[in-house]
Amino acid sequence: MSTMKRTSTNLLYLQSGGPTAVINSSFAGLVKAFQKDKNHGHFYYSHYGVKGLSEGKLVEVDLEKVPILSFRPGSYTGSLRKKLPSDSTDPFAEKILKTLIKYQIDVVFFNGGNDSMDSAATLASYVKERNLPIKVFGIPKTIDNDLTGCDHTPGFGTAAKFVANSTIAIGLDDLSYEKGRVNIIETMGRDSGFVTASAVLASLKGIKPDYIYVPEVPFSIPDFLAKCKATYSKKGHCLVVVSEGIRDKDGTLIATDSIAKDAFNNRQVGGVGKYLASLIAQEGIKTRGIELSLLNRASSFLPSLTDIKEAEGVASEAYRCYQKGLTGVMVTLGRKKEEKYAPLYGTIALEKAKDIARTLPKKYINKAGDNISASYIDYVLPLIQGNAIPLSNDGLLNIGEER
Repeated sequence: MSTMKRTSTNLLYLQSGGPTAVINSSFAGLVKAFQKDKNHGHFYYSHYGVKGLSEGKLVEVDLEKVPILSFRPGSYTGSLRKKLPSDSTDPFAEKILKTLIKYQIDVVFFNGGNDSMDSAATLASYVKERNLPIKVFGIPKTIDNDLTGCDHTPGFGTAAKFVANSTIAIGLDDLSYEKGRVNIIETMGRDSGFVTASAVLASLKGIKPDYIYVPEVPFSIPDFLAKCKATYSKKGHCLVVVSEGIRDKDGTLIATDSIAKDAFNNRQVGGVGKYLASLIAQEGIKTRGIELSLLNRASSFLPSLTDIKEAEGVASEAYRCYQKGLTGVMVTLGRKKEEKYAPLYGTIALEKAKDIARTLPKKYINKAGDNISASYIDYVLPLIQGNAIPLSNDGLLNIGEER
């Protein structure tokens, strides 16, 4: 890096892993914090995660023309799933370090989940080994809500809101008929059941799912079929919500569309809803498997304003951590111990945040393991609050300006 002492700050932002409906709010929040810094220099992002870094090409943000991105799904700056080599002398690591030096980067902000914090921790080790004066921070995001040290994560609130309202809509649709079908809604959630459990919110509108199955409880197909048949025989309707990651007593996935794994050795899951529906159909019962899939994380047309504000908030807090002289930490998101809900920001070391998936506490699962306790409503309801009109006058989603 240049031997001349600079008084301005050059910042780098990048995202990795799957985006959320509010991922761009964190980007916007960081831009705002950077603009308020009287010593700010250049704001860059690495297009498609670490790809831009490895290719030596960063994109500079025009701070006077940042689009309004609150309702834009997907990552405005692009993303990539790639595990960084642990050895800082690896050719790929060398390319990253060369780019950081080339652009005189002072501080790096990684926005992501568990695997992204692994990458952030690895990058922090690179710069420490090379004695480079670069600070590294983690900004949390994941709809799975499974980051260690967080009460909840940006992206989860909007995903929970979408699942809850989808459950209400599907439940009411089925009640249009005197005798409906066994509807099986599949949500995202490979290892944790927070998103799936949010379907219990539908009970506040009189649409209580008959069964909710999460990865934290071993799943039995014979037991499932017996319960669905009994419920359908009695009511003429049966509403089931399942996580894509449910497993049997041996830990084997009940169903998956693929045996492929991502760069962090995570199994690609999905398809269990349709598989279970096929088993119900073999019993001669009308059924349908409904896979919410990517809409779980891209549902910015049904936003939680609380989620949007907190996505901005964790980014602003990350910048404050930089200004305080910290490094090597991820911002955490909790809640204050007050009667009225309010967020509480803190920090955790990147090394403690990486790779450790938090699971849905057993206290929120009923004794039978086939539904969610009402106490979960008190936990998740504050996180879906706040309404907005994310549509433009033409009736389509307001996604801001294109890159």
